Amino acid sequence: QKIAPMSLIFLTMNNLSTPIFLLMGLLSSLVGGWGGLNQTQTRKIMAYSSIAHLGWMATISSIMTNILIMNLLIYLIMTTSVFLSLIISKSKTIQDTTSTWTLSPTLTIIMLLS
Repeated sequence: QKIAPMSLIFLTMNNLSTPIFLLMGLLSSLVGGWGGLNQTQTRKIMAYSSIAHLGWMATISSIMTNILIMNLLIYLIMTTSVFLSLIISKSKTIQDTTSTWTLSPTLTIIMLLS
């Protein structure tokens, strides 16, 4: 989900000006943040989170490419752990995650920290 947008950012970051990248990143972060506020399904929350993180990565790309790659790796590790936790707990909504504490407190803590 991130490879195609990241390759487009890498290809266009030298051709576009810094203010355009910063504006694109700001708008993407705002849309992702505001869109995810009122969601209860974890898939929609993760989709809006992906939109917001893409905005942060576009903003970072105008500053330093090395930090962009590090940010992408951290994002991939975090989302992988969250998705694996949601798959293990079989949670589809936020309400489903409230019952994971009784099944596995360790999994709930890992999900919280991720």
